[in-house]
Amino acid sequence: MQNSKKKYKALVFDYDMTIADTGPIIVSLLNQTAKHFGYPEKPYEQVVTMIGHTQVDMLRFLTEETDMEKILTIREYYRAVCRQEMCKRTTFFPGLEESLRRMKEKGLKLGILSLKLKDLILASLDKYNLTQYFDVIFGADEMPAPKPDPQGLFSILEKLGLTMADVLYVGDSLVDQETARNAGADFCAMLSGATLREQFEEDFVKLFCSSPRELADIICN
Repeated sequence: MQNSKKKYKALVFDYDMTIADTGPIIVSLLNQTAKHFGYPEKPYEQVVTMIGHTQVDMLRFLTEETDMEKILTIREYYRAVCRQEMCKRTTFFPGLEESLRRMKEKGLKLGILSLKLKDLILASLDKYNLTQYFDVIFGADEMPAPKPDPQGLFSILEKLGLTMADVLYVGDSLVDQETARNAGADFCAMLSGATLREQFEEDFVKLFCSSPRELADIICN
């Protein structure tokens, strides 16, 4: 097992594919949206690599549309179907609640920094009684600028009253890696998304984990 010699005061998590097993539902709803507007669907393996980017970027990739007005119209439809379906079909990775509870018992502050809309995050967390473990949650609609801009992480630490040296940022994508780099934060790469271990920068990543339980075992020991 990897060891973390550093004792962190807070962990800030990405959401999709880091703690929430949402890859299949996101790809399904993106392709449903594309089909609704007459664009061809794309294979799962292609679309899943875009999770972690903004909705505009995901929809641009999916539709290959260059007209921003059309993209924003498409985004409104996508957001509507997400509000209908996302909570019903979202699950979380095994062992998440136990892992969050262990971290809280160790006195750690926990946060979420995600490009997903906050109401969608809260709906799924509430459904599984997980909201109680998080001290602060920032969604795309209240982030000062989208990741990999570090302002969202700065804002979370301001709310927690901590410094960047106190935090481990946990994410599954290269966007998350760049967010941590831009903020000057330590980074844990979760290998639960579409990004392979060899695609991350080995010299930059402090920890590699494949599950919430593995992360908790490292952080809490």
